[in-house]
Amino acid sequence: MCNISLKKTLVSSLNYVELVVAWGLAVGLGLATAVTMGGPAYLNPGAVLGNVIWNHLSFTDAVLYLLMEFLAAGTAVITCMVFFWDSFKASDGSKRGIFSAYPVEKNVPLNFVQEVLATFLFLFLVLLCITYSGGNALVIGAVGFAAVALLSLSLNSTGFSMNAMRSVFSSIWFAILPIPNKNGEKPDWGYQLTVNLVGSSIGGILAVIAVACIQNNL
Repeated sequence: MCNISLKKTLVSSLNYVELVVAWGLAVGLGLATAVTMGGPAYLNPGAVLGNVIWNHLSFTDAVLYLLMEFLAAGTAVITCMVFFWDSFKASDGSKRGIFSAYPVEKNVPLNFVQEVLATFLFLFLVLLCITYSGGNALVIGAVGFAAVALLSLSLNSTGFSMNAMRSVFSSIWFAILPIPNKNGEKPDWGYQLTVNLVGSSIGGILAVIAVACIQNNL
């Protein structure tokens, strides 16, 4: 997003298919890395909350996962800030969209429903794969990539994030870090909290419940 949104970068622009591939690879590799390191791949607050509600994940573990997600979002924003410092300085336009998802057309009730559905579909595919792949990192990574690509190419009616870590947590870091040339720009907290936090969390919780019900009935 920095490469395509800011001035004075080597990439400058990507067509939509290239952007989807880049995003899908990032998600797929993140999932594969988490599984390879022995973790449950809880890279999404919705998945954490769903497991608290339905699968008896302890409150202490949930807080730890959410803290790690928050710190991971901060690490990503800081890394972008360092690598693209001069590009941020050279760019006068809006920058908050680099770190969070905003809609093509703002219609909060509709965007909320879209966010719930998109997050549910994405996490349903990923969590179902994690459940039945036997911890195969390559398979999980491939499914993560395919799920993002499929949803992005077929359902792109809004800027859904499908992950509060990607949008809400990153927006907090965007607000507090000294990113060059922000020009007083602030996140749209009303949209972030309603759509990208509550909407994506509900979608994630429903996905966890759906996968657990399918697993228990097979």
